[in-house]
Amino acid sequence: MAIQRRKRKGENKRWNYFYLNGDLHKTLETRRSENMLVAWCYPQNKRVAYVLSDTYKHRQRAYTIGQVSKIIGKHTDTIRRHLREENIRMPQAAYSLDGTKRINRYLFNDEDVREMHEFFKTMHIGRPRKDGTNNPGDLLSVPELEALLRNEKVLYTKSADGEFIPIWKTPEW
Repeated sequence: MAIQRRKRKGENKRWNYFYLNGDLHKTLETRRSENMLVAWCYPQNKRVAYVLSDTYKHRQRAYTIGQVSKIIGKHTDTIRRHLREENIRMPQAAYSLDGTKRINRYLFNDEDVREMHEFFKTMHIGRPRKDGTNNPGDLLSVPELEALLRNEKVLYTKSADGEFIPIWKTPEW
């Protein structure tokens, strides 16, 4: 009979990629007994070591293009097109560590997602309107975006018209 391992729940799950001080990192090893995290820093192109507890406090999440498309509500091809046209700033790239430096993926941080949201708020969907106003479509509001980036829950209530309206309350500490 095999022994089953319990899966850890909570916020301390391992992030393979993360941002720290604006630089993209990949976790190579974690030494909990020594309170040390060894990571590869892509912009500096070298291996670095950090204090594990401080890293957990100050790190930012790294999002793939698929995760960003779900957050923003736009298709991945739309995001890629705007990246190619340089309408959106290109995020930092994660490359292979085998010496070839072949780019594997691009990873976005929270600030990149916020900038992308600001860009898509200015984009009009469909034919131009005669009055010149902008219709960005069903884009998230800024508080909804911030709640998604911080993994907070968003509560909605249903109005008499059948429309769902977000209700905000302060987080309980």
